[in-house]
Amino acid sequence: MIDFFYIMKKRVFLSIFLLFSFLLSGTSTAFVPQAPHLLHLVVQKVKRPTGFEVFQTKKFFTVENSEEVYVELEEKLIYLNPNKLRSQIISETTTNFYVESDFEFIKISDGVVVSRDKLLVEKYTDILIYRNYETLLNQLAISGIDTSKVSFQRYDDKICYVIGSSQEKGKNFPGLWIEKETFLPVKYVIEKNSQRIEFLYSNWRKVSRTLYPMRVYIFLNDKFFAMIDVKTFDLRSNFSPALFNIDHIESLYPKKKPVNELDNHVKEKQKLYE
Repeated sequence: MIDFFYIMKKRVFLSIFLLFSFLLSGTSTAFVPQAPHLLHLVVQKVKRPTGFEVFQTKKFFTVENSEEVYVELEEKLIYLNPNKLRSQIISETTTNFYVESDFEFIKISDGVVVSRDKLLVEKYTDILIYRNYETLLNQLAISGIDTSKVSFQRYDDKICYVIGSSQEKGKNFPGLWIEKETFLPVKYVIEKNSQRIEFLYSNWRKVSRTLYPMRVYIFLNDKFFAMIDVKTFDLRSNFSPALFNIDHIESLYPKKKPVNELDNHVKEKQKLYE
């Protein structure tokens, strides 16, 4: 009799234990952080240095005389906290750069002002310049991403948190993919004017306490557009404020449109930037 009750007690205890473990497991698996909390974890991971300088190579195909031509450009990017970026093509013959400062933008091409709006293909820097979670959250919303939705998706054999919503599971949709184990952004998708652009970030490297992706792939409407390879990435903070003063920059350059409204290397793809 004693053995019977002892066995029954053991079975009941085991059943309760297994049920409790299952519930705990289900709860932890089902838990998905909200977008503000998730972006807070992201910016805590990548940190926010006072400033840094990046030298990179941009490689892509463009069209010249009805033929695809491989082009390679050298660029220098300067980030200054908070929310300032200057990106310049390194050239001895032309002046081509853009500045983003406190949510304002100006682009200089061939020595003239050509735009006050950030182009779609240049938005790969969104997640790199905005290293405050509230600002980044707002930028995602401005880019058309539904920041009220967070889900799990698999990308490149890794489980990711995804900020954004999808009508069809597994299909590319506007959103930010964040690797679950590292909290590093790996994919950023934006749709605008029937165009879809996809930025893929890889090979994140650490300098001091901050992180930066050493390679970025850009796809436009599912077709390869460009690849960015970072050559050097250094922390610096002694940049002149004049480099980011948009009103001052605008006063230095004429405002008429050049023959090619965009940089020469993308003139045949102008409609994709609108």
